[in-house]
Amino acid sequence: MDQSPHHPHAVTVTVNNKPVSIPSPHTTGLAIKEAAINQGVAISLTHTLFVVRGHEQIPVSDGDALTVHEHQKFRAVAADDNSSEPTC
Repeated sequence: MDQSPHHPHAVTVTVNNKPVSIPSPHTTGLAIKEAAINQGVAISLTHTLFVVRGHEQIPVSDGDALTVHEHQKFRAVAADDNSSEPTC
């Protein structure tokens, strides 16, 4: 029987429609943004991260602990971008 410790596996999510590899499914909002930046997604650490669930976007704080899954969708928005706000 294999007694070696279980090693976390990488998970690929999308941030702003770009694939981003996360080293482990157990991560944080900040780690997702850092991975996205390191992999060429045009965002900054000051962007607000959202997890996309259907038509809903749920804010994710930098310190929020998450368990992500393959192909999970995230959106990172500049703090001054009001495009997700309803218009009058």
